Amino acid sequence: MKHIFSEKIELGAYYIYNDEQKKVYDVEGMKQDFQNLLEKLKHQSF
Repeated sequence: MKHIFSEKIELGAYYIYNDEQKKVYDVEGMKQDFQNLLEKLKHQSF
């Protein structure tokens, strides 16, 4: 029988404000952070 565990993982959302004072998200930076997280999790599993 397998046991399934859950772990809460948080990622940051990076943004700046443009000249019109609207949020502009750094989607590429967030994408890279997510890819790094997936690689880290792959190396921890066995």
